[in-house]
Amino acid sequence: MVLKYGLLLISYLVGAIPFSVILGIKLKGIDVREHGSGNPGGTNSLRYLGKRVGLLVIFFDILKGAIFVILTKYILPDSLDLLHPLAYGFAATIGHVFSVYIKFRGGKAVATGGGMIIAFNPLVAIVAALGFFITLKLSKYVSLASTMAAVTMFVTTLFLGDFWFSFFGGITMLVVIYRHKVNYQNIRAGKERKVYWM
Repeated sequence: MVLKYGLLLISYLVGAIPFSVILGIKLKGIDVREHGSGNPGGTNSLRYLGKRVGLLVIFFDILKGAIFVILTKYILPDSLDLLHPLAYGFAATIGHVFSVYIKFRGGKAVATGGGMIIAFNPLVAIVAALGFFITLKLSKYVSLASTMAAVTMFVTTLFLGDFWFSFFGGITMLVVIYRHKVNYQNIRAGKERKVYWM
């Protein structure tokens, strides 16, 4: 019992580590929260910390979502009677979005939630990635592409007959949509930044 729920807390605390803030300040002397959208996530990090540091931030954010799914699904024995592996990945995702270390601010759940899905079912992650890149190519909006990736992921889980996968996929999708609501307003107002590398 202690391990089951203690690991959930640890997942949240690890997920809450704000790598964008830590690496930005340590490597670039830049606090991403003071630039652009002010969001300490991957997209803002790429824009203001440069590709090298930005990609490093995204890597660690993905790892946060994947590590506890890998640990509980593939490494720890079933006899421990832990929660579903995605519960720990989702706890890390919530930590990333509402980080206790930076006054419950955080990213938008895309990279960490994506890491959770990659670790649990790489094929579903590939389908979601296709949804992301196709939407990005057509729209040039990272926010819209991120949303489509989450929706594509959730819809794909519905065909697998795995209740818990659909459950955690569904609530992750809702978190992604909620965290991008300002971006949708900016798109309607013509204020959202586009990307042109695709």
